[in-house]
Amino acid sequence: MMLSPQPSLPQGLARPRHAGIDVAAALAAWVAGVDRVALFGASRGGAQVAAARQLAIYLAHVVLGHDLSRLSAAFGRDRATLRHALRRIEDERDDPAFDRQLVGLEAILLPLRSEDGSCGGAQR
Repeated sequence: MMLSPQPSLPQGLARPRHAGIDVAAALAAWVAGVDRVALFGASRGGAQVAAARQLAIYLAHVVLGHDLSRLSAAFGRDRATLRHALRRIEDERDDPAFDRQLVGLEAILLPLRSEDGSCGGAQR
């Protein structure tokens, strides 16, 4: 039996990522109703994509414990952009409805975090 070659990944998916980052991105994309692949694209995308990316960055950093260097490499964004995303989500937590939703998302991801505070799982 011959295996066909794997199709090449879209350019935004070629960056090295940790499995936890992919899960955080998939969850954020699902909540926002956008394509997960768009979160890793080189362009900003529309407002919904940008908001979903910011949420994914927040979840991966705050809940899963990924450092900004790893997130910068995974999302193809500089550290200033990552800090902006973190501030934006923190500011939105002042809204009780948004905070309740975020607490639920954090609960979903928390089992992926190791006991030592780092995110478990294999590096991709």
